[in-house]
Amino acid sequence: MRIRRLALVAVFAFSLLSLVGMESPAPALAQTVPYNVASESYYRLNTDAGRITVSVHAEYQNAIGKELPTLPVYLMPGAENVVVKAGDEVLETKVTPGNEAAGLAGAAVATLPRPLKTNTRIVLDATYDVAPRTGGKIMTLEAGLIETAFIGQGPGSFVLVDVPKAGDNYFDPGCLLASSQPGDVKADGFERWVCGEVTVIGLNADDPDVIRRCAAMDDKCRQRTDIRVFSAYVQSVTDFSKSAKLEGDVVMPDGRTVHLALKYFKRDQAWADKQWAIAQKAFPMLETVFGWPYPNKTLVMRQSHHIERAGAAGVAFPTIGEVLLATDTGFDEEVTIHELAHSWAGFNLETKWLWEGLAEYGTKAIASDLGVRPVETGWSTRPYKNEPLSMWYHGSDIYDSEFWYGKAGAFWFAYETAIGGRANMTALLGRMDDEQSLLPLDAGWFMDQGEWVSGNNLDSLFVEWVYNPVTSKSLLADRRAAHDLVKALQARGTSLGLSGMPSDIYDNLLAWVFDPVAGQVAKANKVLDSYAEVLALSTEAGLGTPDGVSQSWGKKRVADTAIVVEEQRQAILAILSATKDLESAADDSVARQKLAEAREKYSAGDYAGAKAAAAGGLTAAYNEVAAGKMIAIAREKQQSFSPNFFGRIGMFFTNPAGDLAKAEAAYAAGDGTKALELSRGAYDSWDGATQRGIQRLAMGAGIMCMLTFLVWFVLRRLSEPTVVTRKAGQGHHLEEAGERRSSWRDWENTP
Repeated sequence: MRIRRLALVAVFAFSLLSLVGMESPAPALAQTVPYNVASESYYRLNTDAGRITVSVHAEYQNAIGKELPTLPVYLMPGAENVVVKAGDEVLETKVTPGNEAAGLAGAAVATLPRPLKTNTRIVLDATYDVAPRTGGKIMTLEAGLIETAFIGQGPGSFVLVDVPKAGDNYFDPGCLLASSQPGDVKADGFERWVCGEVTVIGLNADDPDVIRRCAAMDDKCRQRTDIRVFSAYVQSVTDFSKSAKLEGDVVMPDGRTVHLALKYFKRDQAWADKQWAIAQKAFPMLETVFGWPYPNKTLVMRQSHHIERAGAAGVAFPTIGEVLLATDTGFDEEVTIHELAHSWAGFNLETKWLWEGLAEYGTKAIASDLGVRPVETGWSTRPYKNEPLSMWYHGSDIYDSEFWYGKAGAFWFAYETAIGGRANMTALLGRMDDEQSLLPLDAGWFMDQGEWVSGNNLDSLFVEWVYNPVTSKSLLADRRAAHDLVKALQARGTSLGLSGMPSDIYDNLLAWVFDPVAGQVAKANKVLDSYAEVLALSTEAGLGTPDGVSQSWGKKRVADTAIVVEEQRQAILAILSATKDLESAADDSVARQKLAEAREKYSAGDYAGAKAAAAGGLTAAYNEVAAGKMIAIAREKQQSFSPNFFGRIGMFFTNPAGDLAKAEAAYAAGDGTKALELSRGAYDSWDGATQRGIQRLAMGAGIMCMLTFLVWFVLRRLSEPTVVTRKAGQGHHLEEAGERRSSWRDWENTP
């Protein structure tokens, strides 16, 4: 594999001794490491035999003002057959064996061919083996099972691990399947994984771009934050009786099933059994608390020995349905519930205090039912207990994580009380996935939704817990003024049978854009004035109260609802006008049927259809009168019709007498529209017969002229003389008989 080395990674602030040990030294003992290094440590796992072979390629740069006579290569505990080279030269080394029980890496301190001068570089290559061993603190290597951490060379390292492709292999976060698989690795039945900086890879597992770059060994993914050299935990199993996985389907509150799985290191079986038991019970209960369905079909929990080094007891990746759990935290069950709660409270929320606080809320809401006693953080006893939650990672110099977690979780219980209790809380949390375009949700969303669910003013709650009371004062005052206007508008709308608010007002309130709200509310009140008039008009007309406006009011803009109100008014006026004009129409007439249809459409909220049907009733009545007159005119025309030569030709392919008979039948049936159409057609057939005849004869004459011209043109082309082409230099000659072309003149003379 081609290793890209864009830059060596500098190492500062820790002593050489700290690189060897698992624990970081106290700041007072810190010294500068005298070199920079970029390295690749290659591990080949022979899982069937429980053995590992290792090779290290490291490039060092002297980073101090004096020469370095020796450099270390860090080794796995139990390293055997250690060889260190500079090019082809085998170097003299002093091997310090690692101590797994004490959590110490081994080291091979190599004497360089010549001391390394300041800012110069040297490449060292090392190889060694690790034999089977069991019962260790960090390493288990036995036939069919390897569970171990690996040794890199500190910051600047990549650890590359070849595992049997046919095995059951699980890597801690921070390791990815390498995008480039060397031919010899594939040919030997292995696959290569690349492990780098866990805070880049493991904590960005749901970022496709980061995963793509790190799988391709981008230098930004090299280990750099954690000074310790132990990294890249793996479990590789080829003896499947030693596999460590718990899985099964969990029935959710709505009857769906979600497939849960827990992958762990077999030596931690007792820990895994406890977490599995708590997860199976907690997961459906959390869905009940949050009030909306878990969005994935599976959830995989993975034990991690690495994330606690990044300061995490657990990490959740809600978008891909994965949870990482540390071991022996002292409150493992609480961690498991908390990380599962992130399946609902994760990156769908804008800031850390929101998602961590809601995960804490979900955990504590069900903890007692599960027999779990959450750890008390004592946040309220801190001298900085009034630090606003919005300041967490946004300007605060308080780095007490127990304080922030404790206060964020406590806030949501205070919030629950302020909005009227658990039922309202679940109803509100159930809205979190309703509008995907609003994600991630911010604190303002919860303040707004809490007030709308409960009708209570939450200003004091959010000033006390969330916002800086000084800097937020003006904005919250503008918000309150806007919300009070909208609340009065909603109350008036409710009195008219309307719920919710127009969408353009809603959008501005959610975006905390308050300047336009007063004008929007004024326009909305004018719409309600018009609607009140329309309702009165509708009642007077005996038309009831359809839901056209109510369907628009809470979903569309103010202007859209204004259009619906005006359409309703126009429909009422059309129906009233048609009712008055059709008073004398027969009850079973088409006009009356159209009027009844208009009323039905109005009741259904189809105002345009109602207006059209009412107009159709008037048209039907008009057509009925007009049809009677037209039939009489057509009958009179029939009696006086005496066609001439042209008229007889014009009457070809027509049947006005039949059309008139059909018109009379339609008229008798009350279909004035059809009767008018047929009788007018019959009259036109008789009245326009002569004109049609002349037109038809003219068209026939035109066609004959065209045919005559075409015949003349063809005969003319056939009568053109033959043109004989002669070559240059030839004189006149007579055509031979066989070359003579015939023409139309001698067709009849052909023997």
